[in-house]
Amino acid sequence: MKGGRKRHHVLGSIGVAVVTLALFSAVASAAEAQSAGESTGAGRKSREMQSPPASSEPSMGNEEGQSAGESTGGGRLSRETQTPPAVICGGCVTHTHDAQAKGSIVPYGRIELDGIYSTRNTNPLDPGQFNGYATAAGKSSNSSSTFNPRYSVFGLRADRTDGANVITGVVETDFYSQTDNAGNISPRLRLAFARYSPNNSRTSVTAGMDWTPVMGLHPNLVDFSIMGYNGNLWQRLPQVTVRHQFSEHIDALVTVFRFERGLSAIQPQTQRRPFTGNGVGGVPPVSCNNPTGNFACSENAFNDPVQMPYTGTRFGYNGTGKLQGMMVAVSGAYRWYRSAPTALVGGIPSGQDINSYVIGGELVVPITRQLKFSGEIAYGQALGVEFFRFGQDRNLGTGKPIRTTVGWGEIDYAHDKDTTFIAGYGFDNPLNSDLKGDVAGPDTQYLLNHRTYVTAVRHIWSDFYMSFEWNHLMTEWSTNERFAGDNFMLSTWYNF
Repeated sequence: MKGGRKRHHVLGSIGVAVVTLALFSAVASAAEAQSAGESTGAGRKSREMQSPPASSEPSMGNEEGQSAGESTGGGRLSRETQTPPAVICGGCVTHTHDAQAKGSIVPYGRIELDGIYSTRNTNPLDPGQFNGYATAAGKSSNSSSTFNPRYSVFGLRADRTDGANVITGVVETDFYSQTDNAGNISPRLRLAFARYSPNNSRTSVTAGMDWTPVMGLHPNLVDFSIMGYNGNLWQRLPQVTVRHQFSEHIDALVTVFRFERGLSAIQPQTQRRPFTGNGVGGVPPVSCNNPTGNFACSENAFNDPVQMPYTGTRFGYNGTGKLQGMMVAVSGAYRWYRSAPTALVGGIPSGQDINSYVIGGELVVPITRQLKFSGEIAYGQALGVEFFRFGQDRNLGTGKPIRTTVGWGEIDYAHDKDTTFIAGYGFDNPLNSDLKGDVAGPDTQYLLNHRTYVTAVRHIWSDFYMSFEWNHLMTEWSTNERFAGDNFMLSTWYNF
């Protein structure tokens, strides 16, 4: 029998090799059949380089990473990709570049410095990032200040097209890595995706790390948090998303997305499924029993209960004519998993069916030529890392999924071509009954977290901007403590 299995294995391998060679031969034949005019790009016009990836993070007047000069092509020439030598890279099945289409590669970025002063601890939900952004009003009443350069961004965008097929690739980094390491600030991945369209962008497929495709509208906040924990649902996540433009007004998408790591990297909710060997039943060995988190612990990572991604959709309407600038959209997403024992003994219960979902709407309404309203509202359950609500998805005492209503709204006023004023409010209001029996300590889980903000942005010259922002945070914790604090930011940035 062993010899028979070996023969079958060898024969199967030979069969796979024959099929593979046949596929290569078919592709080569198709390439040879291409007309001379098509191979040289005759009758085609290279698509002009578009702006860097559209970002909903505030850059006031231009999208993040996009300079005014770049948006109009001012002072720049798209570098056409030359025909490279036919080199096969390890693990690839095609040449490293394809001469079928015209393309260009454009670097872009932002250099930013934020001067921040907080009247108390305004980042209790991610203290490892120090004063890098605001999340809530914490227990500590000590004030603090900093100069923060970590919201600087660098990216590369590559585009190729033959007039019908379009492919775009983006890789982008900032400097908000795991913690604020002061003098040793390391970059981290923000975006890394490829987007392909076979019909000149009417239908597109995005694969890689991009902005969360559902609930895609975001406030014009300078603060890095973009009001996470305060009513705005956002993240940048690995995903596969299919978009289609049905008409000038109607677009839709379907998507699957998830955080790269599940609960194995989230404290204090680290969970692991039972397994054979050391640590059976969720009781960790000493090497994994680290209350502050052990991201290198294989017993956590490879026994994570969260295996499935979210499945979601979004339908949008965009106005034209007299309704130019108006946008209405509805979104929804769902995921299920079964909870596992927590890493620390005595943690939240395991074996529960966790149904996580969100449904919500987005709205943009131009009021006058200079005044605009934007906002969104949503309701969901067990919303955690995929929506920038780390540690807020389950009751840490009972394990019950937490239901919540979130929302935000803002008014943008363009005083003139160089000055913009913004005022807004956001809230995250979990259902209080879902937090009964919670054993979370101070600065951990909240009953209500909301903020008001006022922002002024001034265009100085070219792609150089200054802004002042005030955030007032008000938080009611599950410990029945209430705090309020203020965060002031004076920022400068240069888009290139």
